[in-house]
Amino acid sequence: METFGQRLKRLRKELGLTQVEFGQAVGISGPGIAKAEAGSNRMSAAVVKLICATYHVSYAWLMEGVGEMWSPRDLDDLVDQYTAGWPEFARAIMRGFVRLPDEEWQKVIDLVEHIKKEGLPR
Repeated sequence: METFGQRLKRLRKELGLTQVEFGQAVGISGPGIAKAEAGSNRMSAAVVKLICATYHVSYAWLMEGVGEMWSPRDLDDLVDQYTAGWPEFARAIMRGFVRLPDEEWQKVIDLVEHIKKEGLPR
């Protein structure tokens, strides 16, 4: 089972942020994030809650590894934020993509590769 530090690092990597970038948004230095990821520095509950609010992550997941990293509502909010102005059909597709389990992604990748090579099936 993952530790808090491992989940924190996974969250940061999922967001595509450096330790410095991740920490800046919540008032923690890059070395402070590095120590928390390594498990040598504990974060207060207030800081963890701030991380959750800032990055729309589940508190239960970050603290205990329970449930999903993102709550469904937070996922919709993130998709809506980044797809503002897109047609609703495209936004609905993106909402579905972000919820795909890891094992389903290979099917999507295979389909896209097929379309690139062969075009859309008729």
